[in-house]
Amino acid sequence: MTIMVFGADGYIGWPLSVRLAKELNEEIIGIDNLITRKLVEEVGGTSALPILTPEERVKAYEKTYGKSNLKFIIGDLTDYEFVDKLIEKYKPHTVYHLAQQRSAPYSMIDVYHAAYTQVNNVLTNLNLIFAIKKHSPKTHIIKMGTMGEYGTPSYRIEEGWMNVQYKGKKYRIMIPRDPGSWYHVSKVFDTYNIIFANKIWGIRATDVQQGVVYGSRTDDLVNNELNTRLDFDGVWGTVINKYFAQIIAFNKILIYGTGLMKRSFLSLQDSIDCLFLLGQKPADEGEYRVVNQMEEIYSTIELAKKAKKIVSKYGFDPEFVRIPDPRVEKQRHKYSVSHRTLKKLGFKPKYSMDQVMEVIFNDLLSNQEIVKAHADAIWPRVYWDKLNEENKQVYLNAINKNLVSRSKSYINNT
Repeated sequence: MTIMVFGADGYIGWPLSVRLAKELNEEIIGIDNLITRKLVEEVGGTSALPILTPEERVKAYEKTYGKSNLKFIIGDLTDYEFVDKLIEKYKPHTVYHLAQQRSAPYSMIDVYHAAYTQVNNVLTNLNLIFAIKKHSPKTHIIKMGTMGEYGTPSYRIEEGWMNVQYKGKKYRIMIPRDPGSWYHVSKVFDTYNIIFANKIWGIRATDVQQGVVYGSRTDDLVNNELNTRLDFDGVWGTVINKYFAQIIAFNKILIYGTGLMKRSFLSLQDSIDCLFLLGQKPADEGEYRVVNQMEEIYSTIELAKKAKKIVSKYGFDPEFVRIPDPRVEKQRHKYSVSHRTLKKLGFKPKYSMDQVMEVIFNDLLSNQEIVKAHADAIWPRVYWDKLNEENKQVYLNAINKNLVSRSKSYINNT
């Protein structure tokens, strides 16, 4: 019996692969083209936690857990022949599909980055769907989506479908999509392609609409050789990582716009627990199942206050600095999300946000020389309403105001 993890070198893909291999006596095959490592370097970033090569990671897993059921294949999942041969050979009963360009800011840099994002994300998904139909039609696809597909509507975001009334008649419709970046548009494409494949072929799938994931550790990553990546730059880092990196590098916290924009969150530990659970309790044959995977809702200013409280114990007193929001988004909005399915399946969150945030800060502080060496990459340089040349000028203006130092890598690559 085989389980595949597409995107196994990634932030979530690696700890998920370790969990599956550790807990199950099955063959776990991770596949990745390692592109995220290169794309992070392109914008001047790096992982704050040092990470090993795939070969070294597998050896570290074997040494730590005394098992040899985890394998890693380097390959390009946008190549249909490669995907076709993989599925034909292994016929996995489950495929976790996380092989996506996952950064909204990266997709907004210019037309080339937008096109790369959409081609990569849509092709990997289509290639998997067609290969599954051809060689292993009972395989369960667990596709990583994003809560960002929905946007921030005034109504409650149900799991997949909602009941509405129009001109006196009641209807059940799919939750409307309102993506917030070229990346999020690509994820909407993925969702509709999976739905269509389910409609015409009965593809068995769980569509995981996940909130923002935070955290640097899981219970399975018991030593530094098993580290997953921890990004903190303005393009690849998520909000909590960026706040702590800003504190370490500048003793400031940058608040976008009003700071009242709300998002859903869950810890890396909870994300892995949820994904593992969804594999153990799969969708029925022929079913398309939607799961909203999140736990808590916070505004960015609430997170900033949490970050400031945590770092005060370490002698930091960061200044809140408000800057124009780089994104085009609602500055004030309601936000309510239904997430019943995971609770029905027995999921319970393990750690509080405050507990996990302090671990993240300690990991960044312990590697502060890496953070400070890449401080120029922390400042937001990609603005949604500007084209590439304007993005560069925004960045250069920040340099002139001594807010960030010059990043040769960014300037030379734009």
